[in-house]
Amino acid sequence: MSQGMFTAVSGIRANQTRLNVISNNVANVNTLGFKSSSANFATVFASTLSGGSAPNGILGGTNPRQIGNGALVSEIASNFSQGGTQFTGRNTDLSINGDGFFAVERVDTNNGNNSTDYYLTRAGNFTLDSNGNLVTASGNRLRGSSQISGSSTATLGRIQVPTEFQITKELDANGKVQNVFYSPIGRAAADIATDYAAAFGAPPAGNSLSTVTVQLRSFSVGTDGSISATYSNGDQISVRTDAASVTAANAAGDPTLVRREIVHRPYEGDSYPASTYSATDNPYGGQVAQATGQEVFTSGTTPTPAGVNPMEGMQLQLQTASVINPAGLLYDGNNNFLQSANSGQTQFGVAGSGSRGNINAGALESSNVDLAGEFTNMIISQRGLEAASKVVRAQSEVMQTIIQIV
Repeated sequence: MSQGMFTAVSGIRANQTRLNVISNNVANVNTLGFKSSSANFATVFASTLSGGSAPNGILGGTNPRQIGNGALVSEIASNFSQGGTQFTGRNTDLSINGDGFFAVERVDTNNGNNSTDYYLTRAGNFTLDSNGNLVTASGNRLRGSSQISGSSTATLGRIQVPTEFQITKELDANGKVQNVFYSPIGRAAADIATDYAAAFGAPPAGNSLSTVTVQLRSFSVGTDGSISATYSNGDQISVRTDAASVTAANAAGDPTLVRREIVHRPYEGDSYPASTYSATDNPYGGQVAQATGQEVFTSGTTPTPAGVNPMEGMQLQLQTASVINPAGLLYDGNNNFLQSANSGQTQFGVAGSGSRGNINAGALESSNVDLAGEFTNMIISQRGLEAASKVVRAQSEVMQTIIQIV
């Protein structure tokens, strides 16, 4: 008698778990980037009363006699299908059209420091903090990359849009821009001139230096995750693909060699001329890009002396991520996922490349929960739970009858 009762109880437990999963889905119907789950059942091992027998010349074969021992939850599968799109018009709201994830810095809650780990998320409701970082609602900073002139490896870091700094331009006698130089707010003109000379050499006769303070006015995010920022004087800092690196990547058959460099375009509409300085005068090299602007240096080997470069560590190219098996990711709260043993390694890259979808700016991805389907499954699970409960009651009544007879 007790075996039938425990079998029915297993059905209650399985259907209760499924109701819990459905409850979580319904609760997150308005959660940005939420991915629904479903509980699937499997049979528990069966008790064999007798094995089957093979047919012989006298008798036919017999089938085994087995009694199942109930049901269990075999898996709770995540559904990573695309959610709906909510258009907001805010330039910091981002969504991924297709596969892939945003990668954000993970903070070690034990000591408050950034760890080398990261979260993956589909929720793109980012904001810009006072330091120019794109951050989640929890303060986790969005990851990106920048590439130093002449390098072939992307440097991962956090997306940081410079919000306020000084721009010094070298102008020729006709007022055309020759070079650009960056310094933090408040740096003295004499110090700027000294730093500039150390980087590019003293300006030729007839040229002059002009320094202005600029503030961030607006920025936009492209479908590939590249950011363009416009400042109060009309200058623009944006991302471009280095054509020479594409040629080298194609020749080597290695797409990771493609570099996406940060460039500065002057509001005057001028293109920077070819460098007028020799390698001796300008040991940094490569500071000029005639077609689209001048490269922005972002490492310790910058034209600006170490410690006085507001562009240090600047990242203006989002790095989106992909994994082989998204269903293997671990939920970690706050719309975040963690890589697990069965998700596969995380691959970073430019949005729109590989298996990573394009970026939609000014839009958010809503939950992919199907309420009609969830309510249908809820009714089915509820009826299954009720039926299993009635079997428990029937078993109890049979046992009570036997006890009364005895």
